[in-house]
Amino acid sequence: MTMPTCWPLLPFMANWKTIFQNAVPRPSAPTKVKYNEVSSLFWSAVHNTLSGNGTAAENLEVLEADLSDLKGDAR
Repeated sequence: MTMPTCWPLLPFMANWKTIFQNAVPRPSAPTKVKYNEVSSLFWSAVHNTLSGNGTAAENLEVLEADLSDLKGDAR
C-alpha cells in the first residue's frame, strides 16, 4: 500500500507527508550495537554543557574524540 493509497484509510497521515519525506533514521541504525554507548556519550556532553561544566564547543570536541575512540578511528 503506497502512502496516497492509505490516506483515505488514515486521513491524518497526509499531514505527516513532509515529516516522512524528511525523516532520518534513528542513531541506532548507524551505531548498531554501540547505540547505548553513543547515547550515553551524547547525553553526557549535553548534560555537562547545560550544567556549566565546560562550553558547548569544548564538550563537542570531547564528544567527537570519544566517538572516534569508540568507532576505532585513528586520529
